[in-house]
Amino acid sequence: MPLELRNMEVEPPVSKLKLCEVGSEQNGKSRLAATGRVPILFHDFDNKRESLQGIPGVYAITYIDPAWPKQPDAFQLFLDVVSQLEESLDLNVLSQKFNLGLNVAPGTLVRTNVVDSINTCGKSASNYAMFNSPDLRRDIVLGKGEKTLKLFIQKNWDAWNAEVKAVENAVLRLLALPSDTIIILHETEEEAADSTPEKKRFTGRAGVYPARYQALLKYFPEVWRIKLTQIVANNQTKYVPRVYPFPNYEFDSGTTMLLDETEEPNIRNMIAKHESRLKQRSLSGGQPPSKALPQGVKI
Repeated sequence: MPLELRNMEVEPPVSKLKLCEVGSEQNGKSRLAATGRVPILFHDFDNKRESLQGIPGVYAITYIDPAWPKQPDAFQLFLDVVSQLEESLDLNVLSQKFNLGLNVAPGTLVRTNVVDSINTCGKSASNYAMFNSPDLRRDIVLGKGEKTLKLFIQKNWDAWNAEVKAVENAVLRLLALPSDTIIILHETEEEAADSTPEKKRFTGRAGVYPARYQALLKYFPEVWRIKLTQIVANNQTKYVPRVYPFPNYEFDSGTTMLLDETEEPNIRNMIAKHESRLKQRSLSGGQPPSKALPQGVKI
């Protein structure tokens, strides 16, 4: 990749979105990612592209490992797709290259890549590594004859390290593309320092699951938590997805954008709000927008 020198003072706002979404299952993470800048290409490792049905401008490739004794190839196929995107972001070219049968006009360039989710992507990377490097695994055999099923279990820290390194390299390649990148991580209860397998103790905070992918957060200026939140409307109580871009007592979110503490789950609207507030700040001689920002936010 050639070196680039940019004058960040005049760099347009949100020219390239690098976003990590964190949240529990079924809290709206995929639907939030689908509100990014279109065309959006979902790299679907969770095999749930049906949740995106009917959303315009969204395309999905599902990666599934075949069963034993065939070689797991989901992660390698993902890397092949990334390699093609490095040559061209054209969805028409991508479809022809891999015989995907996608009817899309030439020149339809991917604007946003989404990895959904990192946890399952990591499992695919681990399966691929263990199949090709027996020293990384323990084998468990279930059944007999034609119905034999062989399972691979990580044998040592090298197996975990190989998985994380493979995923990290793939994410960095996506981040280098001239397009937005969104990765989706799951969350779990954060364990206290004195927690043990026999007696679990928790801090009351949320953490990234699995914890080894906490290391990916450093590559993302935007780390948003999405959570089902109770609201009352027309005398009815319901739970709806809400985005929390600023850190609080529950989770260390982070953002470089001028947003509110709680946002409706729409990325394009959030970008527009940020750009509007930047323009307002510029017109006011560098003073903060009239709308109060969360305490401690630097602008």
